[in-house]
Amino acid sequence: MRKNFDEYFAKVVLEFCFPEKYSKLQVLDKPDLQSGQDVGIEVTNCMPKEVAEAFNLWHRVAKQGDQTPPRILERLQQLDMVQLENGKLIWNQGTYTENIENSPLRTFIDAVASKVEKLNSPSANYADLKSYELFVNSALDIDTGDLKTILAILEKLKEVNTKSKKFDMVYLIAINKTMFVFDLVNSSFIIKYLYNRLDVLARQARKRMRES
Repeated sequence: MRKNFDEYFAKVVLEFCFPEKYSKLQVLDKPDLQSGQDVGIEVTNCMPKEVAEAFNLWHRVAKQGDQTPPRILERLQQLDMVQLENGKLIWNQGTYTENIENSPLRTFIDAVASKVEKLNSPSANYADLKSYELFVNSALDIDTGDLKTILAILEKLKEVNTKSKKFDMVYLIAINKTMFVFDLVNSSFIIKYLYNRLDVLARQARKRMRES
């Protein structure tokens, strides 16, 4: 089975945040994480492909320095949504509003909608479990105090989660080291503040991935 950082990252984050619910999640497939016959968790990343490519190319530039091939630098000029500012990579995401359709948050909703379709596809061959959940890693910047926008996200999630098989919970990691937990059964949400702990969990995930 292929190794995927996002899956191990989701595993350690969920086990840390909800130890009473997740004690020994298994990295499997369809869905990616499973806890016996009760819960299966699909894992994805909602960063646009062009943005992910730009981040990867910038990391290559950091490693290769003056030896960076010209074609890499030319491609970065084309992918101008990610720029290096004061030593940090900045994704120019646009303006966040409660109008999800015209916001960077659209990438998150689209990712969830895509996974709902896949979950319900006859050819996807998902394990038959009591409950399905979704963990989404992202670089989205969501203001934890913007209640209107968060509630708008919750409503959009409910709109796209209407097939016969549904996700009961959706977990979203944001760039400000918080996790938004959307309970689609009870139409509610909570926010987990992970701070520096998220970096520790990322290192644990890489270690477990190498050891598996």
